[in-house]
Amino acid sequence: MDANKNGEVTLDDIAKLYDVNAHPDVQKGRKAGETYREFLALFDTQVADGIVTFDEFYDYFKGMSAAIEDDAYFAQMMKTAWKL
Repeated sequence: MDANKNGEVTLDDIAKLYDVNAHPDVQKGRKAGETYREFLALFDTQVADGIVTFDEFYDYFKGMSAAIEDDAYFAQMMKTAWKL
């Protein structure tokens, strides 16, 4: 995920990889920019410095995956959102 290979994952790195158009709210008609800003704010939680630590990234997806009962659906959702 470290797009510029500087040893850190930043919000800008995530922005280059995440396809907000795959987000359910955008598919329902919500503005992509608003959804995107809200999404990025979920990652930089421990220290608001624009750098996403492994723990911050892990905590976000740990909570999200617990809310999705179907592992196959979760995997497909990740592949679509992260262009994998």
